[in-house]
Amino acid sequence: MELAKILFLIVSSSLFPRTRCFDLLPMRCNVSLTDSCPAALHFAPHGPTSAAEAAALFNVPPGAVRRTADGFLVAVTCGCPAEHREFVWETAYAVRNGDAWGTVEERFGLLLLAKPGKRLIEGTNVTLNFLCGCVGGGSSKVVVVTYVIRPGDTLYTISLRFRVDMYRIVKLNNVSDSSKIYVGDRLFIPAEDLDHLIVPDGNDSSTKRTFNSRSRILLGVATTVITIMFILFVLLLRRYYMKKRKNICEASVKGTKSSKFFAANVSHTSKSSSVLSAHSLSKASSKSFEPVKKRTVFPYSEVCAATSNFSESQKVGQGSYGSVYRGKLRGVVVAVKQMKDTKSKEFFAEVNVLCKVYHDNLIELIGYSAGAESLFLIYEFAQNGALSDHLHNPAAKGYKPLSWTLRVQIALDAAKGLEHLHAHVKPFYVHRDVKTSNILLDSDFRAKIADFGLAKLLEHSPDVGAVTSKIVGTFGYLAPEYVRDGCVTPKSDVYAFGVVLMELITGQHALTRAQSLGSTEYPQRQSVVDFVLSALEDEHETASRLAEKVDPNLVHYHNGSLLQMALLSKDCVDDDWRRRPDMTQVVLRLSKIAGFMNETKPGLITTPTDSLVGRI
Repeated sequence: MELAKILFLIVSSSLFPRTRCFDLLPMRCNVSLTDSCPAALHFAPHGPTSAAEAAALFNVPPGAVRRTADGFLVAVTCGCPAEHREFVWETAYAVRNGDAWGTVEERFGLLLLAKPGKRLIEGTNVTLNFLCGCVGGGSSKVVVVTYVIRPGDTLYTISLRFRVDMYRIVKLNNVSDSSKIYVGDRLFIPAEDLDHLIVPDGNDSSTKRTFNSRSRILLGVATTVITIMFILFVLLLRRYYMKKRKNICEASVKGTKSSKFFAANVSHTSKSSSVLSAHSLSKASSKSFEPVKKRTVFPYSEVCAATSNFSESQKVGQGSYGSVYRGKLRGVVVAVKQMKDTKSKEFFAEVNVLCKVYHDNLIELIGYSAGAESLFLIYEFAQNGALSDHLHNPAAKGYKPLSWTLRVQIALDAAKGLEHLHAHVKPFYVHRDVKTSNILLDSDFRAKIADFGLAKLLEHSPDVGAVTSKIVGTFGYLAPEYVRDGCVTPKSDVYAFGVVLMELITGQHALTRAQSLGSTEYPQRQSVVDFVLSALEDEHETASRLAEKVDPNLVHYHNGSLLQMALLSKDCVDDDWRRRPDMTQVVLRLSKIAGFMNETKPGLITTPTDSLVGRI
């Protein structure tokens, strides 16, 4: 289907006129204060192309072509020739055998201004015109890039990519409806800096354009094959266990003492019969858990026995994805997440991330299993459960309130986990479901980020982001640009983390029912974001108003560090994602907060506000 779509776009762009959602007129010479300027063309060839080949095609020096993640930037001098009233760049082209204006336009990545009335004769030279633009005077630092819209592009993602305000693009191109742009349309991008787009260009350039052409097709084929293999695997398992599941759990429980590791069942998870083994993980025959990045495929019988046949007494969590059970596998206490086999996408998302990533503040995946129409993920067990249980009515769940010192440490741990995911893992990932119920606490109350079922892979870099048509996650934690435009970047996680910080301060849920005298049939919801920001509006009364928002269970806290964390949370939930800090900056600020607390003597009151007396 993807191949057919690509072929259709290529053919239709040359055979049919493109309908534009905006009036993209050439940039007239009289709108600028100069008659020539440096400009750039963004060239995205359809096949593997080296920088030297691109330079030869455009008839420019090799140094004028720089590689980007998905094409090239061709530096040109944009001008107004005598016979033109618009800015163009001209170059000579030797007509090849079989050339037509449609094929030539495709060869130049749809950048060319075709001249259907002019006949192309093999062996002759013709002058080709490319639309370009100039803005401001000769001293302007803005370089106008001529860009051809590609599948998946929106004005928002294009602005992210070029680091240009979207409204500048809208204004320069006379866009009337920013939600409707079409593949093949040309845009003028007024960029001030293009260095961030440049990537190294090795000797074998053709191998570095894997994600733009053939490898996209190969990736689609590979994904289809893996999906089919997984479906066959599930069907085979289902057929096998449908015959035996009446007795398998009972036999497993009875046989635990006599055969601790169920060697007789190990053969059912061998590499030859399991798609899961494609991740190069160890077999289930090992008598102890393998080192990091070695994951075990457990027989269903063993998982069944470890959880006492998925007894209600072993259940420690329940969600839309399924249930979580406490279990003991091969002498080690584990958490077993049970998912319906219809949740295979979320299942493989978690496996894909956690098999590649290891960090002290990310939950560790020990292994997985399948059986009885279910999929199972086996994690290290977090003895102190989810952070949400310690913040929201902890006494009812048998917990004591967290101290302020612990809250700061938990925030720092969780920030380090997210920072590792954003900045130290390639390809880049966005979690997309950061919340207090997905932050788990071990026996020492060290935090670990969990639940990667909604994690999103970013193809290019964190700065470019990705667009999704389906909004997933938890209301109260969703960044406004994600809800509005479907744009996913690491700053989406930063917003959600800011909400977590506010929950640590207030003890409130991300969304709570607002207290009002109005109708209770449609109760209004108040966000913890609005609750905290209302205390930070007046800088002269911030300390006293913030004290009123603090978790009532938090009897002792450090005034200065609390204020700093509140200000950090405010920055994280800024409506403009550009002004939010990244997770590396968040980690640095939280580290300073923790260090400041350690340097301050216990009992020191840093704010002379009466309402804070007794709180340290």
